[in-house]
Amino acid sequence: MNKPNLLLKKLKRQFLSINDSIESFFNQFRNFKSWIKKTRLYDDNKLVLIPGILAILTLSYFLLPTVYNKDILRTEIKNQISNKYNINIEFNEKITYSILPKPHFVIKNLFISENGKKLAKVRKLKVFISSNRFFAINKIEIRDILFNKTEFNINKTDSSFFTNLLNISPSKDELKIKNSSLFYKDQDDNILFIKKIIDSKFYYDFNNLENVGILKSEVFNIPIKVSVRKNEKNKEIFSKLSSKKIRLDIENYFEYANRIKNGNIDFLLINKETSIKYNIDKNSLNFKSKNRKNIFSGSIDFKPFYFLANFDYERFKSKLLFNDDSIFIDLIKSELLNNQNLNVELNFKIKEISDIVDLKNLLLKVKIEEGNIILSDSQIMWKDDLQINLIESLLNYNDNEINLTGSVSVDAKNIDEFYKSFQVKRKYRKKIDEIKFDFNYNFTKREMSFDNVKINDTPNIKVDEFINKYNLNKNKILNKITFKNFVNNLLGVYAS
Repeated sequence: MNKPNLLLKKLKRQFLSINDSIESFFNQFRNFKSWIKKTRLYDDNKLVLIPGILAILTLSYFLLPTVYNKDILRTEIKNQISNKYNINIEFNEKITYSILPKPHFVIKNLFISENGKKLAKVRKLKVFISSNRFFAINKIEIRDILFNKTEFNINKTDSSFFTNLLNISPSKDELKIKNSSLFYKDQDDNILFIKKIIDSKFYYDFNNLENVGILKSEVFNIPIKVSVRKNEKNKEIFSKLSSKKIRLDIENYFEYANRIKNGNIDFLLINKETSIKYNIDKNSLNFKSKNRKNIFSGSIDFKPFYFLANFDYERFKSKLLFNDDSIFIDLIKSELLNNQNLNVELNFKIKEISDIVDLKNLLLKVKIEEGNIILSDSQIMWKDDLQINLIESLLNYNDNEINLTGSVSVDAKNIDEFYKSFQVKRKYRKKIDEIKFDFNYNFTKREMSFDNVKINDTPNIKVDEFINKYNLNKNKILNKITFKNFVNNLLGVYAS
């Protein structure tokens, strides 16, 4: 009988204690209110007090994320980023919180992974959150996210990481990547090229019902801006690449609804426009230009990779290829073409070299095999007088210098007209049918050297001595004037 009485006494004491606490709270509130009334603050500054209290309450609300359980918060951030953007992040460092410019969490030194492989190391990740649900940690809503100073290491199989960002569900939020770099590697983990990602963002355009990706980057020291729009309803992709430095614009329209997908590319390079129609299936891509004057076509096989293209041009400027800031020179210096798995065959047929009047009817064959750039079996005409045949030739890049090495045969179609063009003295005008020689041309220094010169298939001691003396000369720069003097001196030595 004593035990129930004892329990009732304990409950009574607990109730009285709670009642005293409530009364004490209201007494303190009444005392605080009484003090307020006694001061001029209550009489003169009512409008200041109320906003002040509201400001303190608002600040307290926005500081609620600082007391979240960090383990639960870590799991919540991982899950929401994975569900929203299909990105798996791994991190162990602490999470910090900041109010400005808008509420967000900051995580440093984390990784982006896929199928157990680390695709990127992120120096800093900012996770912006909605300010509507701060009272419960499991109610927070991730909005925009920013990957800053990220180092991507990606190969062909990982490239879907960026394309997947164009497949996210409609949302008003943005994913941004800034001040980052991308290392694109081959299957042997060799770096093929490096791209700087200056600024990029991915979002959904509700006005046009399209996923959008915008990328500002730099490749081979060339600033490039790329924008991509994907319309899932119409199964269409529109992309644009532009670079003011090289005056290049590329627009691409692509339909992917059917098995064989069709597209159209418009190139604008230095105020010259070219359009290409193409179709693509699982194993190959075929393309053809829509231009009437500059015609080209070709195909690309994916497995194994093989690129074949034929170009038929009315005229072409050599400066587009051989200037120090040309795409061709930058491409060689990048060593991107040294890939052992790259197989390319390009055939150029050009009627006129517009910046070198005397050259015409260029047949240039370029092959890239096992990292070698081969220009063998090419030829060009000097007016109608000489046919210059590039029998064997190899282009290489070593010690920051580009060199073209090979063997040449010059067939004299009309040697008398050639003598007139070069103003060769009559006493030096011997009958010549063919000249053969080996050469090396340094694109970087613009210097030419020769060896094994044979005229009419016969070596000549005096010619050899002249060539050796020329090669020893420090100034071997060839231009229109120096080349003309070199030819006249060579023919003079041969005729003497």
